[in-house]
Amino acid sequence: MSRQVGTALMTLISATLLAASPATAQRWQVDLTGTQVEFDTTAAQNAASVAPLAEWSGKGAYLVLGGSLTAFETAQWAGQGWGNFSLLSDPVASFPLRGEILGTASGTLHSSNFRTAATRGEIRLHVTGRRAGLWLGGAGASGWTSASPDIATAFGPTAGAWARHSTSSVSLVFSPFRLEGFWFPELNGRASISAGPLDMLAYGGWRGATGESNISSTTWGGAEASVWLTSNVAFVVGGGSYSPDLLQALPSGRYVSAAIRLSARRPPVVNIKAQAPRAYDREREEGALLFRLPGAQRVEVVGDWTDWQPVPMRRLQDGRWTLDVTLPAGVHRFNLIVDGERWIVPAEVPSIDDGFGGETGLLIVTE
Repeated sequence: MSRQVGTALMTLISATLLAASPATAQRWQVDLTGTQVEFDTTAAQNAASVAPLAEWSGKGAYLVLGGSLTAFETAQWAGQGWGNFSLLSDPVASFPLRGEILGTASGTLHSSNFRTAATRGEIRLHVTGRRAGLWLGGAGASGWTSASPDIATAFGPTAGAWARHSTSSVSLVFSPFRLEGFWFPELNGRASISAGPLDMLAYGGWRGATGESNISSTTWGGAEASVWLTSNVAFVVGGGSYSPDLLQALPSGRYVSAAIRLSARRPPVVNIKAQAPRAYDREREEGALLFRLPGAQRVEVVGDWTDWQPVPMRRLQDGRWTLDVTLPAGVHRFNLIVDGERWIVPAEVPSIDDGFGGETGLLIVTE
């Protein structure tokens, strides 16, 4: 896994946890891919690969493991494995500050018996909001190849920002690092959007270098589109380029690919509404849900705290619907049932794809 892919994955992990991830979740997927790839060291060639992935998330924690096995038309093959984790602290008192520890490890094996390995660790301090955030931190990394007994090390500061609106998100990471006595400034950007069954993302980056390092500056970028045919099957097309991995001595390349993705469920799509009145008020240890639903005659709430059994709400004189309930801090899933028929997510809260063609609301309760 290239260094910028690892950076993008950790950025995605942070944004997912900070925005609104489920209280607990587990998901797997397998990509069956056909690719045409051209490395800087070889001519273009066709390849077929299988790439499994599994992820787990809980309150403030995330773990993802993945790998791939690729067969090239030249009768060579390559295997890759990687893992990422993130541990995110609770907010500091009443301030929107959160600490995070991230780590990644990866390795490759080629049929020629060339092998590589790399690790990276990072500490971040986040300033978070409901739809945007930024962080400062520091990172250290190491890399090894079977061609040399030496272990390369790198370190440097990191800074980044992310923002979400509706079902779209953007992130930007600046992570200069010092390797073998030289500084390499690096900038990575990523944008994604979901619309119905379509998920799209684009990425790009730049890494600078000094002339004394004998390494050239480079840029990279690409895009991917996934069309979910069902909640478990998607058709994925993509193309782009990636930079050389300096720690693992892996070359840069360009690719186009098409894949069938098999998944336990579609990755959650969080819908952050532009307008977000307070949906849950808590005073000391008591709390209440409050929603405005014009025209409703009867409203019930179902959620993870009701074991998904309907609980009736009552209408106030100002037209809002309320329910007295005390909820612990965290992220809770729920829906409203209007007039015994419509399962909805009210406009006051973000929503997430429920994996069955509908949406589930996310109620975020802070300390």
